[in-house]
Amino acid sequence: MKTINNELRDKIIFAAQLVSISLIWLLVIGIIFWISNLIYLSVDLKDSPGISIGISLVAIPVFITLASILTYVFVGFHSEKKKHLNTDSGN
Repeated sequence: MKTINNELRDKIIFAAQLVSISLIWLLVIGIIFWISNLIYLSVDLKDSPGISIGISLVAIPVFITLASILTYVFVGFHSEKKKHLNTDSGN
C-alpha cells in the first residue's frame, strides 16, 4: 500500500513540475510576441521604437535564461533520480 502512495506522489510531483515548465515557456513565448508587437506598433505609429528595443534587449534574454535554468534543474533532478534508482535496484 505504501508503494502505491509513493508512486502516486511521484506522479503528482512530476506532473506539477511539467506544468510549471510548460507555463514558464508559454510565458516566455508570450513575452517575446508581446515585445515584438510593441516594436511593430511603435514603428507603425511612427513613434520612436528605441524604448521597445531597449526593453527587448534586456527582457527577452532574461526570461529565456530563467526558463532555461528551470528546465535544466528539472532535467537534472530527473536524471539524478533515475541514476539513484538504478544504483539502488542493483543492490
